Amino acid sequence: MDQPRVALISGGNRGIGLAICAALSERGVRVYMGCRDIAKAQQAIDHHQLSSVTPVMLEVTDEDSMVRVIEHIETEQGRLDLLINNAGIARGVRDKVSEEELTQIRATFEVNFFGTWRLTQKALPLLQQSGDPAHIINISSGYGSSEKVVDTNLAYCSSKAALNAFTRALACELEGSSVKVTCMTPGWVRTKMGGMGAPRTPKEGADTVIWLALEGGGEHGGFYKDREPFPW
Repeated sequence: MDQPRVALISGGNRGIGLAICAALSERGVRVYMGCRDIAKAQQAIDHHQLSSVTPVMLEVTDEDSMVRVIEHIETEQGRLDLLINNAGIARGVRDKVSEEELTQIRATFEVNFFGTWRLTQKALPLLQQSGDPAHIINISSGYGSSEKVVDTNLAYCSSKAALNAFTRALACELEGSSVKVTCMTPGWVRTKMGGMGAPRTPKEGADTVIWLALEGGGEHGGFYKDREPFPW
């Protein structure tokens, strides 16, 4: 019997991250739910009856936290097949470019860009040991596209644009290897970040991730929305 695939999802205990964890679990994947509050994550797991999901303490601004999680997965599973970089923040979304505080800009980049970069670096050696083709999926945003630039929310938008560039650069480095790299935008989703006025459910936002992760969708280095290429 084939060994189940193993996935790590950052920011996995609510919203889109939780929907991704649930969908992967339903498809037989062994899921590690990265979170900053184990108790709240366990409540979500119990509520949704996600028997193949394990919460792990993961803070993407803390390198030691990342190292511990990867070592834990390696010890328990000996492999990692899917890394889904979902953790993200959006602050001061109405702040003008000329007014936004540098501390807020840096905090946004620390989570949305540097956090993803560091976690990917830590996880890559284990992903390269996977017995199956492995996959890194970065959760970006439509506002990371150059076609969506406006005069507000630049910290968030530019952090996601940087994430898109990181995706493409890593895909170039890993061309021809056993590790695929893609990114996607879930659209406007009803989450704590997106607000209750958003038109999409977390499950709908997670759909393209599952298509990329388990159904062979997407080209190496591509950016996707609703299972279709999306402009950078």
